[in-house]
Amino acid sequence: MHIKNLSLSNRLLIAVSFVLTAFLGLSAFSLNNAFQASTDSAQHKRLKNYVYTLLASAEFGEHGWVTMPDALAEPDFSIPNSGLYAQITTGQQIVWQSKSSLGLFIALPKHPGPSNEHLSIIKLNNQVTLLNLAYGFVWESEQGKHFNYTINVSEDINAINLQKAKFQRNLWYWLGGTGLMLLIAQAFILRWGLRPLHDVADDLHAIERGDRKRLLKNYPSELNQLTQNINNLLDHEESRRKRYKNSLADLAHSLKTPLAVFRGELESSPEISEIKQIGHEQIDRISALVDYQLQRASTEGYNSLQAPVSLGDIINKILISLDKVYQTKSIRRQFEIERDVYIHADEGDMYELLGNLLENAYKYGNKRVNVLVISRLDTVDIHIEDDGNGIPEYAHKDIIKRGTRIDTQIEGHGLGLAIASDIITAYQGEIRLQQSHLGGANFIISLPKQ
Repeated sequence: MHIKNLSLSNRLLIAVSFVLTAFLGLSAFSLNNAFQASTDSAQHKRLKNYVYTLLASAEFGEHGWVTMPDALAEPDFSIPNSGLYAQITTGQQIVWQSKSSLGLFIALPKHPGPSNEHLSIIKLNNQVTLLNLAYGFVWESEQGKHFNYTINVSEDINAINLQKAKFQRNLWYWLGGTGLMLLIAQAFILRWGLRPLHDVADDLHAIERGDRKRLLKNYPSELNQLTQNINNLLDHEESRRKRYKNSLADLAHSLKTPLAVFRGELESSPEISEIKQIGHEQIDRISALVDYQLQRASTEGYNSLQAPVSLGDIINKILISLDKVYQTKSIRRQFEIERDVYIHADEGDMYELLGNLLENAYKYGNKRVNVLVISRLDTVDIHIEDDGNGIPEYAHKDIIKRGTRIDTQIEGHGLGLAIASDIITAYQGEIRLQQSHLGGANFIISLPKQ
């Protein structure tokens, strides 16, 4: 399997295995080297202690002969082939040797010199390898004669090597077992730690199968943003599907009336000119209905994953365009905003929403249009008011009522206001209508920031 296709848990397990193997290998190498250095140092000190023990026990004669007690402090010197041997030489002559070295020929190194020591490896004919410490010293007799001696203490290093090999085996066994246990524990930890991701995948499969509509479980805090965004996307898509379905149903329902009128006129009216007039009127009505329902179905709706758009820029551009369109009316407009406000919305939806409401204000206003944008903690309020004739108070609720169809809107505020109301509903906002202090209508739109 290609490494790009590996699951996240397998990738982590492989990475941890490599790191753990490298760590345990370096640890074993370091511990083994430390043990060998410690063992070699301890053996060197032990041989040196044997030298000092022999030197303290020796008695020297006038002619350079050396006398040792029968029982030495270290009993291995008295046991033949014990692996611990000692000799005292002067020049090429052996003046004393331990009972353990009887029958062995040990090729001793040269005299190291007074107060000097020399560590060397000696191989015997019987395949025995010795570690030898040679220590030189000078003894002066009462007659003033000087004798140069060398104490050689040799120890079989095969036993030490066996000890080192045993330590290495035990070290690898323990570290290998520990590593295996750690890998197993790590596999369980990874499985437990990544369980929420598997739960998310299982829940998404359940959504694909249609068993549920949203991610409902309580996930760890690190996944909350991810699952919340997924739920927002699911809600957004569900909202769009509902709008498509409702728009098609409303369109089919709305088309029945003009088509029925047209059909009735064709059957009953004898005048072709009258039929043409009625036909044009109903076709225009059908065209407006189709445009409205298509606009309603294409509205994006609220989605926190959308890029934020600047309300200040959008309103300013619309106002500049409307100033040119209604130049002959000489509208004095005022636009107030504390600071630019950004909301997560589709730019086209905002142009459609604000463009319709502002165009109504320019169209039905006399000389003045005021726009005020107030930024609150979670929402933004947009006030659009004019000095026109306004809308009768009894019609305020009906004109902004959600779901009110285009063919039931107040005359002059039908298609544009219907589209604006549907966009606001899609963005989970609200619209209110009040009497403006200028004398006309004051539309207040509240939209969520996030």
